[in-house]
Amino acid sequence: MKLFVDDTRPVPHSFILAKSVEEALKQCKYQHFEQISLDYNLGFRKETGLDFIKRFFEEGYYVQHINLHSDDVFGVHKMESAINAHIIEETKQKIKITKISYS
Repeated sequence: MKLFVDDTRPVPHSFILAKSVEEALKQCKYQHFEQISLDYNLGFRKETGLDFIKRFFEEGYYVQHINLHSDDVFGVHKMESAINAHIIEETKQKIKITKISYS
């Protein structure tokens, strides 16, 4: 299964949509995903893709593949750094990171 976390883009075929960090984490609680595709900006004054990554790892979840589809270059860099920091500090498990846009 694949999770698409974005508040504005249409969900690609074969993905489940979550429009917020809370909704995405709720999905992760009940399902295991092989891939999560994240936008950075999830609405005005809302939690971001970076907040999702931090909480996702704090909850002890794992995913094999994270795609950063955001157009926010700064946000993508912050999310990628957080993922890499988690891999180095917390686990020896490999996480594939891609940057494919669905715009």
